[in-house]
Amino acid sequence: YDVVHIHWLPNGVVGLLLGRPFFAQAHGSDLHVNLANPAYRALTRRVLRKATNVFYVTPNLRAYMNGYEAKLRYLPNPVDVDAIAPSANPPERLSKVLIFTRLDPVKGVDRIFPAAERLSRSVELTAPDWGPLASQYRQLYGHHVRFAAPVPHAEIGKFVQQFDVVIGQMKQGILSLSEIEAMAAGRPVITAVNWDLYDDKPPVIGASGPDEIVAAVEGLKADPARLAALSEEGREWVRRNHSPRRHLEILEAAYFGAGTSTAR
Repeated sequence: YDVVHIHWLPNGVVGLLLGRPFFAQAHGSDLHVNLANPAYRALTRRVLRKATNVFYVTPNLRAYMNGYEAKLRYLPNPVDVDAIAPSANPPERLSKVLIFTRLDPVKGVDRIFPAAERLSRSVELTAPDWGPLASQYRQLYGHHVRFAAPVPHAEIGKFVQQFDVVIGQMKQGILSLSEIEAMAAGRPVITAVNWDLYDDKPPVIGASGPDEIVAAVEGLKADPARLAALSEEGREWVRRNHSPRRHLEILEAAYFGAGTSTAR
């Protein structure tokens, strides 16, 4: 092969053993979790040193790779808006809310579910029955939240469009793939976001805890025009920032030196 591109930094051991140039890609926990783990820290740093370029999929990950800036390339996850949802009718009113994140401490779910009882008084709440906290959360919040089985990825758009608003992760300050795909499906998103990480500010509603989540939902219930605007703006933002075409341009520039691809 002309190019060796290895996803997830621990898998970079393959590149080290090959003894030839390789590209590595960081996805999240392979940095912020593994660098805190003595068993993985040395390997992670060795992969970072040896890789020709290191791609990273969300802008917060750059901060974990100080000293390697010259080889870093921001490579946003590619999302094909039309494949996720060929069309998207903006919600006309807010009655159904989806908590669209893995039930995992790293996603800040402890900042979402304390709002469940209050939210359930005015909207229907659904969450995925998925993640290490799923069993515990079903017991704690089953009276207020419906827990739905995961669906195949090809059905994500159709699934998300059953709801009017999506609540995303509340800890990492970025849009993960779940939030991006929800926007591609034309659904307004409430999530914790660090605006400073984005040059093109994502059209989402920022929140960081239960009170702000409740206020955001109630605000959208009272403002159907904003609900519709966020639906349309979100799809266009995903097209600008996460199109497969843009993804390929960045890869080609890194692989073959076709121009430059600086990263945020």
